[in-house]
Amino acid sequence: MTLPPELQALVDRAAIHDVLMRYFHAADSADKALVRTCFTDDVKARYHGRAPVEGADALIGQIALFDAFGSGACKIATHFVGNVQYKLIGTAHAETETNAFAFLVRPAQPSDQVAMRSLRYLDRWVRQAGLWKIAERIHTLDWHGEVPASAAATLAQRVNAFPAPPTLSI
Repeated sequence: MTLPPELQALVDRAAIHDVLMRYFHAADSADKALVRTCFTDDVKARYHGRAPVEGADALIGQIALFDAFGSGACKIATHFVGNVQYKLIGTAHAETETNAFAFLVRPAQPSDQVAMRSLRYLDRWVRQAGLWKIAERIHTLDWHGEVPASAAATLAQRVNAFPAPPTLSI
């Protein structure tokens, strides 16, 4: 079934938005496999302060947040997505610019520190087998700062599901 162009554009926007949200959720959850599903196998990416890479595996290996979680340099992270501009949406290609804030809690003495970052993601998308994926990415750091954290859970302490409902007995 073919949708009218206006409706198809809305469906494509929603699908692209879902991939962006999956990326940020997966990054904050340290889920490399889920992050990988957001990109084409041959993605080209340039993240702030790092050399350009080609290929999804090379990109996953370069995402600093995963190393920070693994080494204990980051206790927990939260990305908050702001503006998403859909600059182009075609039948097989799209371009977006996404603004996000990243809050990274780093262990420190006498109190943990929260690194705050204003990030932009310039993405070129392709539709593969009916799914939108990021084919090119430029990640920029616009500003950053640090403040003491009042409290912070670790990634392992994060609640990831509703508790089981109570069993009622009659």
